[in-house]
Amino acid sequence: MKKRFLEKIIGKQVHVVVLFLFCLTASAQLPDNGVATCQHTRLNYFGSLAKANRSARIQYPGDATIDVSYYKLDLTFTYTPNYLRGAVTIGLTSVSDNLSRFFLDLATDMKVDSVKTGTQKLPFSQENNQLSITPVQPLAKGQKLTVTVYYQGVPGSTGLGSFAFGTHGLQNQPAIWSLSEPYGARDWFPCKDTPADKADSSDVWITAPKQFVSVSNGRLERTIDHADSTRTYRWKNRYPIANYLISVAMSNYVLYEQTFRPTATDSMPVTHYIYPEALTDNLRKTLDQTTAMLDVFTKYFGPYPFLKEKYGHAQFGWGGGMEHQTISSMGAFNSDIMAHELAHQWFGDKITCKTWEHIWLNEGFASYAEALYREATGGTAAYRSYMSSYLLLARRARGTLFVQDLTNVNNIFDSNRTYYKGATVLHMLRGVVGDQKFREILQAYAASPFAYGSATTEDFAAIASQVYGKPLDYFFKQWVYGENYPTYRVKWSSGALAGQTNQYQVQLRLEQTTNTTNPTFFTMPVPVLVKTAVGDTLLTVMNNSADQTFELKVKGQPTDVQIDPNNWILKQVEVMEVITAVNDPVSITQLTVLPNPAREQLTAQVDVSHPFTGRLTLTNLAGQEVIGLSEHTFTTGRHTIAWPVLQLPTGRYNLTLTTGDRRLTKAVLIAK
Repeated sequence: MKKRFLEKIIGKQVHVVVLFLFCLTASAQLPDNGVATCQHTRLNYFGSLAKANRSARIQYPGDATIDVSYYKLDLTFTYTPNYLRGAVTIGLTSVSDNLSRFFLDLATDMKVDSVKTGTQKLPFSQENNQLSITPVQPLAKGQKLTVTVYYQGVPGSTGLGSFAFGTHGLQNQPAIWSLSEPYGARDWFPCKDTPADKADSSDVWITAPKQFVSVSNGRLERTIDHADSTRTYRWKNRYPIANYLISVAMSNYVLYEQTFRPTATDSMPVTHYIYPEALTDNLRKTLDQTTAMLDVFTKYFGPYPFLKEKYGHAQFGWGGGMEHQTISSMGAFNSDIMAHELAHQWFGDKITCKTWEHIWLNEGFASYAEALYREATGGTAAYRSYMSSYLLLARRARGTLFVQDLTNVNNIFDSNRTYYKGATVLHMLRGVVGDQKFREILQAYAASPFAYGSATTEDFAAIASQVYGKPLDYFFKQWVYGENYPTYRVKWSSGALAGQTNQYQVQLRLEQTTNTTNPTFFTMPVPVLVKTAVGDTLLTVMNNSADQTFELKVKGQPTDVQIDPNNWILKQVEVMEVITAVNDPVSITQLTVLPNPAREQLTAQVDVSHPFTGRLTLTNLAGQEVIGLSEHTFTTGRHTIAWPVLQLPTGRYNLTLTTGDRRLTKAVLIAK
């Protein structure tokens, strides 16, 4: 969820052009500017909600003494004035013995008229966004109870904007929508507010003036017209559902339909509820991708989880998307956001994070699915390009992927951590276990006992280890519960093996630098590409200590060694030193890059102990020289050389000092 519009400043005009979660179209080339714009816009957007965000400190995660099995929302809306009258029926079971009182979460602003079980009224009270209810007799453990709450009011709009009476189009046509994640469901209906307690099924009945086409989860059972010019839509869902995934979306929609056929005998409706002015030929072509996406993800993750009901989109007035079960609410349409919200139907809806600390199991998975769809349609190059942007942005994540502070909605949905790093962890897992095992892990997770329930990181990690056949505890401990990423110092040398024709040995030294801001050592299998005159050799070394030397045998004289050439690891390569001549003075030469990251100017500082002749070059990650200095004699002392780099695209580069057969290389980041 949570793809949001950004404002991109072009000259003096403001254009709403891209989405929060994926600024990456622009950021692949200008990641610093793109993300800065995203972050600035998010802060502006949420600034008005800062007071509401403090409401996240209210009681969470619901009443542990009850287990909810069913929701029926019978809702009547008026638009002028904005108002909701509701009768919400909740089936529940006591999980405590002698339960004399329990509570439901409901905003205190919503006025409760009565609470009944059958025709009998029950005592209740409202305080601190909780509705406390006293049953007729204390409930025994395992005893079931059905209550109906009659209430009314104007729903609030906390968190990400949990409920709205809005407009659309030039004629300001009325629109009503919900967006309950994470703590907003209680703003408009009584519930047990936690993702861990899923109801077995739900019904949503919506009555409103006939101008509204009213959309919710599951299948539309019937519509009923009334004499007062209102119409009721009865939606029926018979899959388990978390309270925050129950939704309403209402406007003068037009319906654009497709059919998904996963097999020769199965079919499912794909329904798009779109504002009339928005349903252009171009949008139809975009929406037509939905069935192809369903096919791609079915093959990768397993069967679509709600095949007996539907999938589709309902347009709404929030600049992004939300994965309401079977019907994603959409404020924009492109392949990335559509793939993201669709993937949530498996990861977020079918399997829901058990607590918001584990939100990466929802958002990281859906974000990674965008890259998978890019791979399915554009091949390996498209996938790597997309993930390179994620990796760059994930380096900015602060704190652990496991969310430590749930009191602020912005913190839960921090883009660099929850989305980019969450997706990057899955990318790295794929690099560790391989393509086939990774696909098997995702399919096993989707089909596990956690299906249609909730899960934690430990649950997913256990399945991943079982499918892989080797323990992966170290991986999840450091990447989900640890912070930062490894910074590698790399040195290598090579020599011919005596008595063996054209056989060489490479001695590779990997050091991980640690400091007060990055004290963690990361155990990782590290891919190493050794380039030689007769071909390339790709090897993997298990780096499990902070300073480690590996001996690699290859055919042909090595010309270059690349660490993680296909960018599978969230990392930084700080220094690469190549040693092939024992007495070369470069070995006692200091190369410093200032500043790093560089923006307008890059300065190289070379401290020389003995005079030598050498050359400085700046190359991109493809090995192409973008800045070079003709051969220069470096005398003893300090040499400072500067180049303008404003014209270079944002990204990573290598600055190399070469003399004789020795090279000293430092990684450089160009930022804007």
